[in-house]
Amino acid sequence: MKYLLVLNKFELDVNKLKDKIKSKIQASFYENNGLILETNDNINEILYFEEIEKIFVMYKDCSKFDFNTFKQSFSNLKVKNYLVKIKFLSKIPISAKSLIKKINSVLKSHNEKDPEDIIYVEFIKKDNIPYYRIFTARISYYEKFKMKKNKLNIEVVLENPEEKEEIKDFLRLCYIFNLSLNILTKKNIDSLINKAKKEAKGIPYENFILNINKKLNGIKIGFSINSKLDENDFKEFFNKNKNEKINLIFGNEKFGLTQDLRNNLDYSFRLTKETKKPLRASHALSYIMGLIN
Repeated sequence: MKYLLVLNKFELDVNKLKDKIKSKIQASFYENNGLILETNDNINEILYFEEIEKIFVMYKDCSKFDFNTFKQSFSNLKVKNYLVKIKFLSKIPISAKSLIKKINSVLKSHNEKDPEDIIYVEFIKKDNIPYYRIFTARISYYEKFKMKKNKLNIEVVLENPEEKEEIKDFLRLCYIFNLSLNILTKKNIDSLINKAKKEAKGIPYENFILNINKKLNGIKIGFSINSKLDENDFKEFFNKNKNEKINLIFGNEKFGLTQDLRNNLDYSFRLTKETKKPLRASHALSYIMGLIN
């Protein structure tokens, strides 16, 4: 099978990455607007190489584009509740919306809110002729290995964020530490969340678990400069309860937690030896994950 390797955007030596992959599986490579891997081996061993952001399965290699053949390309594709992503590697006078409409007319199971599969289509011009190729990925397949990678049963909770920067910082941290994020709010903050997502680039949101007003189940933990229990108490608590579901709960930068939520905490801990100026919420989450790890 052929796979498209989407690489993380940091300095790396592609030849060293190829050698690293070959140490795990038998594979050959070629570069065609991206690194293509060809192998008959199981790719589980390389799913979480830090150099690799995502792996797409090639469904259809480069083909000349016209609307009829494009539609036919999807007739035998087996997907459930899919999300479509279109990428133009060259300027082509075709709208992504029209292409997605054609795909939906064939597959008829479009569901961006709770997708099970990703359909990724790339377009490029060669000798002024448009070509396309199709890749797929099963979201649950990647999430299965994601859970194996991180066994912490932790959910991060952010109450009443008022700035996109707050949300952006939490999105990045939760992605880095492979944690789900639950935002509690009585306001409609969809616009704020979308702005934060645009600025927090590089996060594959189709795999990211973001909940809004999800009911809090498990142990509820908050953090305050006025708490009687300190970070040593937190470490002792976590070591005893790390197999339990734990909610790490943070308030917004201006007002902290509401009185109602603060009253419903099971535990509250003080972080660092600072007694006057509290940590920012995102800094507190970073500090906590340092304690845990």
